[in-house]
Amino acid sequence: MHNYSKVLAILLVIIFLPACVLFSRPVASTTMPTSPAKVVQSSSTPNTGPAELALTDTPFPRIVIDTRTPLPPTPLTPSDTPAPAGLNPSGPYILFKAPTSIWISNPDGSFLTQLSTSQVATDLRLAISPKGDRLALVVQNDQGLDLMQVKIPSGHTEKIAHLIDYTSQDASDATSAKSFAAYAIRDYDSLAWQPGEGRLLAFMGAIKGPTSDLYVYNFQTLKVTQLTNGPSQAVMPSWSPDGQYILHFGVSWVPPFGGAIIGANRLDGLWSVNASTGEVITLPRPLGINPNFAGWLDAAHFITYDSSEQCFSQNLRGVDVVSGKATPIMSYSFYYQVVQSPENEALLFAGAPGCTNSLGDGIYLLPAGQTKPYQLTGKRAYEVSWMPESKVFNAYPEALFSSDGQTRYDPPVYDASFHPAISKQGYQAWQIIQNQKGRVVVKAAAGDWQTIATGLVDQLLWDPLQGKTLLIVMDDGTLYSAAFPDFTAVKMGKMDRAVSQAIWTP
Repeated sequence: MHNYSKVLAILLVIIFLPACVLFSRPVASTTMPTSPAKVVQSSSTPNTGPAELALTDTPFPRIVIDTRTPLPPTPLTPSDTPAPAGLNPSGPYILFKAPTSIWISNPDGSFLTQLSTSQVATDLRLAISPKGDRLALVVQNDQGLDLMQVKIPSGHTEKIAHLIDYTSQDASDATSAKSFAAYAIRDYDSLAWQPGEGRLLAFMGAIKGPTSDLYVYNFQTLKVTQLTNGPSQAVMPSWSPDGQYILHFGVSWVPPFGGAIIGANRLDGLWSVNASTGEVITLPRPLGINPNFAGWLDAAHFITYDSSEQCFSQNLRGVDVVSGKATPIMSYSFYYQVVQSPENEALLFAGAPGCTNSLGDGIYLLPAGQTKPYQLTGKRAYEVSWMPESKVFNAYPEALFSSDGQTRYDPPVYDASFHPAISKQGYQAWQIIQNQKGRVVVKAAAGDWQTIATGLVDQLLWDPLQGKTLLIVMDDGTLYSAAFPDFTAVKMGKMDRAVSQAIWTP
């Protein structure tokens, strides 16, 4: 019995020894050095999308690119972070607009995906719904212009309305009535989502007549309703902040034309429409030929001004959307444009020398509720705009300014710095172009300017979550991601050339 136990013990040792040795043997580590720039391994072969936008409620064949390669001069640093399985189910996302397509990605640029394939005329900021769950797009095809909706992130599309018949033969006559209607729908802002839930979409179309008119589409009833019918071309719809009224202008193209046909050369009127009752209210028309609209003071008052060739723009005023009663905001003239910050309703403009009521050369900020602006700098800006993703005013070529005017970001090279982007962390990114050569520079916190890429770019945008990852769209449509702190540039995928917009979804 004793010998049997010994034999049994020896047999057990022989049986289990290999397993014990195997499981106790050290395993070679496969973990790669960690880099702030997340690397997504190549996962699939891209699919090719259709040549034209589908008009059915079916998804687009989507081109998905996850292969990343380094962008000179910064070498690629691999990471052990796994590739995402796909687009985030609930966003936010980044949208990119190319000449014949729209693309979408995760906030860090991963899983770059073709959302639609079409020639799109719409500004993406106007196209996106308040919830960020769909796009409304004016698209051009061989038959004319259509209004489409594209669901986010699935890419399912459907046709809402055919806006106008406009073939290549029609386009050959640049001064025909049909061409003017097409210009109004295609070349001006022609879409506006109702604030809040986005239940209604205001849009311009020539569905039942020779001119562009105002319509609304109800996403609950799936019905299109015509609100106006006039001889001028309706353009630039804008909802009052409470979603009760739709403001819009009427313009015309009138002879003599001469040269290229660019924009309308006559301002015909300004109207608001009660979205509930359909009542059309005629409002005082601004002086000049331009449909000047600068934003809303509150739910009942919008901002407009007059323009002329001699004194540029002046007589900034608030107008009641129902009564048309005007209240002066500022009597000083300014250089063509004035832009409003949605953060605090402050207005930024450049001085306009030459008029008796000018403040002179400089950039000025008018805080909400005040009539006297104050000067931010003594040099005039040639273009002013509000940058929603960066939440700053861009006064080109002078500087960027916060909405309260207290923070200023100077360009790294004066009059040679473009595509500025400010992150939630306060990091800066610019493209510098000198001697026809471009480079991307970043500055984090109190650090020095750092060159992270060379070449010409179309767009620079920081991620909407932490503001630590910079997305770079080169002029050939290639997308790169560069993350704090070393900003290693990593290829995320490739789109069409000439990407004209990159925005966040809500």
